[in-house]
Amino acid sequence: MSDLFTPIQIGPITIKNRFMMAPMENGLAAPGGVVNDRIIRFFEERAKNDVGIILTGSVGVSPEGRGLPTQLSVYDDEFIPGLKRLTDAIHQAGSKIGAQIYHAGRQASEDITGIQPIAPTAMPCEIVGNDPREMTTEEIYEMKEKFVEAARRSVEAGFDMIEVHFAHGYLLHSFLSPHSNKRTDEFGGSLENRMRFPMAVLSEIAEKFGDKAAVTIRISADEYLEDGLKFDEVIAICQEAVKAGAQAISLTAGSYDSVEYTIQPMFIEQGFLIPFSKKLKEIVDVPVIVAGRLNSAELIESIMDNNEADMIAIGRGLISDEELIVKMKNRQYEEIRYCVACNQGCIDNVFQGKGVTCLVNARAGFEAERNITEAEEPKKVVIVGAGPAGMEAARVASLRGHDVTLIEKETEAGGKFDILATPPEKDSFLLYKEFLTREVAKLGVKVVQAAVTSAQDLASYEPDHVIVATGSRQTVPPIKGANLDHVVIAEDVLNGKEVGENVAIIGGGLVGTETAKYLAEAGKNVTIIEMASAIGNGVGPTFAGHLFEFLAKRNVQLITNAKVMEINEGQVVLEDREIAADHVIIAAGYTPNNHLVEELKAVYPSVETIGDVNSPRRIIDATAEAFLVAAQI
Repeated sequence: MSDLFTPIQIGPITIKNRFMMAPMENGLAAPGGVVNDRIIRFFEERAKNDVGIILTGSVGVSPEGRGLPTQLSVYDDEFIPGLKRLTDAIHQAGSKIGAQIYHAGRQASEDITGIQPIAPTAMPCEIVGNDPREMTTEEIYEMKEKFVEAARRSVEAGFDMIEVHFAHGYLLHSFLSPHSNKRTDEFGGSLENRMRFPMAVLSEIAEKFGDKAAVTIRISADEYLEDGLKFDEVIAICQEAVKAGAQAISLTAGSYDSVEYTIQPMFIEQGFLIPFSKKLKEIVDVPVIVAGRLNSAELIESIMDNNEADMIAIGRGLISDEELIVKMKNRQYEEIRYCVACNQGCIDNVFQGKGVTCLVNARAGFEAERNITEAEEPKKVVIVGAGPAGMEAARVASLRGHDVTLIEKETEAGGKFDILATPPEKDSFLLYKEFLTREVAKLGVKVVQAAVTSAQDLASYEPDHVIVATGSRQTVPPIKGANLDHVVIAEDVLNGKEVGENVAIIGGGLVGTETAKYLAEAGKNVTIIEMASAIGNGVGPTFAGHLFEFLAKRNVQLITNAKVMEINEGQVVLEDREIAADHVIIAAGYTPNNHLVEELKAVYPSVETIGDVNSPRRIIDATAEAFLVAAQI
């Protein structure tokens, strides 16, 4: 048995294995940060599936320091009973639980709290768009007491671990970082001064509660900012933290000013923090916990085998598959539903004030109401279209005991998966395709290659229930010249169609920008033409900065507020200029492939539609619809 499944002692507690559910915002608590059934069920599901210890995500120690309306709070005794209900449920389910106490500092928002944010220095946070004020010396000492009181309440509420948040640009981290701390008093300047307030918080919490709960810190190994906190100073901070009473150190990265390193999208390398944890483990004599896109069972095992960390912290991987640890324990690697690092259902939703869900796991965040139960009566279910929605519907319907046939006109199932994964840094989408392909085969779904052109084509299958998942196709806007030979659609290009050296892309949304990345990487001269005022509408906050950096480095020209008048040989004519182009690529929208729906409904008694055939959207919408429809047949 791997060392991953051996106990570990941290301070006064023993954790049954080396897996931590990493603290990550989930947006599931009630407004005001009150524990509710939904957040309990979310964590309880992971606890029942062998997580050693669950960290809640940030718990606010003061009203003005809460980053989200639904973030758990512990700034008043009134929160203790609800938090106790949460810890009792997790303990009963077999796991330990920790509270990550924090104050958002300069990354809080008055729009959420109604109170002006406070910070070591009055430096706005660009991603939040706020106006923090500088804390007085008196307020610093008052805030220390708020952290200590939050720790006291956390212990009373039954938490096994108190993690003091030294990371991600929040208040304590912003004191540590030279990027955000420009003070000239005893709390700014030298590293000793910048550590003064965070260490005072940690020291008093450890002194008062270190024998009742494990007291740990989470810290960014690198802030990934030119003037930010770097690993050499982080090592010194960790050494001081151990002296102050920290009983373990959990490594993460980044801040809101480098948010792509905090919640790593698919363009960040898997396991990028492992070298940091390995080095730190050689220096400190307390357990070191590592996180950061640990998205492979083999990679996770290698960390322990190579003595590169003492514990593994997994966040999104336990959202995408609540059974990840059980599957690893049983070496069912082929059955793991890996996170694709798209960030759409998790952090993008949370930043918008919504609860977490997941592109690859429609149950995430809906553990109470979305379950797969055995059907009362097995039926013959025929699914037309084997894209993401069709394959997910086939998986769920088969798990319920139905006899499922999946019909696909192409030679290979997967729909738009391969197109999605073609642009640079997007190959993680194939993890979900591979999972669905394996599950469909394992469950015995009959996959048939055939074109369904009429209702009669399904007669031989004698379906009790038909699900239409025929997706969507790209549209060509009514532009003069759009029918010329050098005008092509983006999907054809991503499928390998050759284009000339100079290309103009009409449409700067998700498809247009990803096509631009693909062609720019291939050395083409690319211009994006967008009629709206901005490029990249719909691109999440953890992707946006990198996207524009990628395009800028490859000299992709961006034209906004542009109306295309016509397309001629060798050029696109705008209202105010002409753009030279050997090929013009259309990336301006989709329309449903719904021409068979009404005919099928006229012939078969039970017909439902899922995914883009209803309206073109994202995979996360399609697979959620697929799950819900198939779970009710």
